[in-house]
Amino acid sequence: MSEARTPLEAFRLVEHEGRLYHLRFSTVQRVQHIILFVCFFLLIATGMPLLFSETWLVRKMFWFEGSFTIRGIIHRAAAVGLFCISVYHVFYCLFSTRGHQDLRQMILSKKDLVDPLLILLYNLGRRPEPPRYGRFNFIEKFEYYAVVWGSGVMLATGAALWFPVQATMLFPRWVLDIIRVIHGFEAILAFLAIIIWHMYNVHLNPEVFPMSKVWLNGRMDLEFFSHHHRLEFDRLVDNLPAGLLERVRSQLNDPELGKRTE
Repeated sequence: MSEARTPLEAFRLVEHEGRLYHLRFSTVQRVQHIILFVCFFLLIATGMPLLFSETWLVRKMFWFEGSFTIRGIIHRAAAVGLFCISVYHVFYCLFSTRGHQDLRQMILSKKDLVDPLLILLYNLGRRPEPPRYGRFNFIEKFEYYAVVWGSGVMLATGAALWFPVQATMLFPRWVLDIIRVIHGFEAILAFLAIIIWHMYNVHLNPEVFPMSKVWLNGRMDLEFFSHHHRLEFDRLVDNLPAGLLERVRSQLNDPELGKRTE
């Protein structure tokens, strides 16, 4: 499983309108994210009505005969979509070069446990600068783990609710009742995590407001990249050939960039 790459993309760079950008996410990664995004919101939109079926809003949404049946069909189709993209993502991470590299970068390290304290001290004015991050900071790693955990829980509990007869062959009926509660509250937790945590950090942050376009085009401005992912940026600079390094220096107006390693 491989992705075609241009010479620039070998260094995770891409050119657009005469400027260089960091290629944060490849086309394959962006497609995976979009499919996950669509499946997630279809599941929320069609699953939440079950938890609040007696409210006036849900009654207004499903006002015609058969509408709740259609809701169920869409919900199950989105669940199949989530399962398929999850399986594909596992194979992508294990067997593609880029996926495997990024998976290794996602592994928690001691630094990820220290960085929350360092950023807190920085925000309180007790440190002169924030911690420097690699390709993924601790927030992004915990968000990724939350998606993995949440998808696993929702798929497992959802399968039991979809096939209750088969499920009760494996465990007592009262376990199925607990699974139903877990499924519902995990859905609420996932929805709140996306709306409050992910949406702010990625899109509503004043530095990128009203929306980061990285999830659409994969491009990250080099100045933003150097500021928010400095360790990864330094690794990039250390490995750039002279011609590309000079272009990056010129674009960032930093003639001393990378000279410490030359």
